[in-house]
Amino acid sequence: MRAGDRAGETAATLILVGLILDIIGEVILLFIGFATLVFGIGVILLALALVGFVWIALVWAYSYSRVKAGDYAGARTPTLVFAILSLITLALIPGILFLIAYLKLGDALAAGAAAPSHAWGAMPYTPAPVASAAPAPRFCSHCGRPAVGTAAFCEGCGAPLS
Repeated sequence: MRAGDRAGETAATLILVGLILDIIGEVILLFIGFATLVFGIGVILLALALVGFVWIALVWAYSYSRVKAGDYAGARTPTLVFAILSLITLALIPGILFLIAYLKLGDALAAGAAAPSHAWGAMPYTPAPVASAAPAPRFCSHCGRPAVGTAAFCEGCGAPLS
């Protein structure tokens, strides 16, 4: 396994651990929301939990799944955005994990891990031109008969082929 791929796998693991911590936090928020539903504040907590689950789906789709697919360049910017927003919303441990994952994705790209051609900034794939396997047909300059294979002389008149 190349160094870039190891850094990418480390980033995927960090993002996954951050997601698990986010899920645990949202489940706790759900339980508190249901427990305080009679006091009126539970509705607000349940709404925050719903937003949190949408957040988890976004991190999964734009960060974790891209890293697992090997699209390190495409996952790097969303991972940084998720790290900053997590830190702002006081999800400190997942935010720090996402920030470290962002740095690991940079290491993966610097180590030369292959980025898919659809990644932002990547050059589109252009296949190299292929030389024709068959040489151009040759003809005898004396009688006009087609030459066979790599024959040195014409089969029809015996004249040398050039």
